[in-house]
Formats: sequence, C-alpha cells, structure tokens
Amino acid sequence: MRRLVLVLGLVAVLLAAGCSRPQTKLQELPTGPLTKDEYVHAFEVSAAGLAPKYGVGKDLPPDAPAKEQDAHVVALQRLLRAWADRLAGLQPPADAARAQARYVAGVRSFATDLDRARALLARDDTKGAAALLSSGRIVSPATRAHLVAARRAFHRLDYDLQDLDSAPVKTP
Repeated sequence: MRRLVLVLGLVAVLLAAGCSRPQTKLQELPTGPLTKDEYVHAFEVSAAGLAPKYGVGKDLPPDAPAKEQDAHVVALQRLLRAWADRLAGLQPPADAARAQARYVAGVRSFATDLDRARALLARDDTKGAAALLSSGRIVSPATRAHLVAARRAFHRLDYDLQDLDSAPVKTP
C-alpha cells in the first residue's frame, strides 16, 4: 500500500507543480490562435492551481484505508480531466495541433486507466492497486501510444515543454 501512496503522490506532485511552475492559483489561459512561445507558456501553466482545486497533492498516510485511497484517485481523475479540457482549449500553431490532440487524448486516457486501480480498491485490494500502480501496468497501451506520439512530435518540432516526458506519467 505504501507504493500506491507514493505513486499517487508522485503523479499529484507533477500535476500540482503545474509543469514545474508551482502555483496555487488557477491560471487564466489565452484564447485564440497562439504563437509557439505563447503556446509553450500556456501549456506550462495549464495545470497550475488544479491540485488545490481538486484536493490533490496532500499526502495520504501509508496505512490509508482503501476508501480514502479511492477518494484520492477520484480527485486525481477529476484533476486530469480538467487539465485535459484546459489543454484542449488551447490553439497551438498548426504544426503542433496533432501533437496537442494526442497529448490531450493521453491525459484523458490515463484518467480512465485509473479506473482499474479504483476497481481493486473497491474490493479492498490495496496491495493489488499498489502493484498495478507501482509497476507501471496502470498505463494502458492506448495511453502510452498517445503520450509517446505526442512527446515525439513536440520534440521533433522543438517545443521546449518542461516536464513533457514525465507528466502525467513517465513514458520512454
């Protein structure tokens, strides 16, 4: 169970940091077509303020009951979906539109992947949930494919997005 808490804590910390820019205030994102620099800035602050809004980022005790862990996962799913919605609202330059769409799909898919941990926690299987999360098996092939494709495209286009390779989950 300790691993589950650590893994959920790591994901929450990455998102709470708002892509390396720790802020507790929800940032207003620009609307309309963006330049590359405007897009990079908006992307990097897009998660800022979401963690406190959804109650994510607080450490769970190592012996937290399954019900409490499940509530934490639900909050994380809400945060991920809100972040995906905020990212989807950005209008990057045309060359980055497909990369953004794939990244948003990956974030949404990861939120759905967490349902597998919730199913185990509903059965009070904290060890199974911890194993699923700590091993990385929580990340579905679809999530991995979306995130890897998006990250490669952003790198190929020379978009310098902080924490791109580690949030919401680390992929090769």
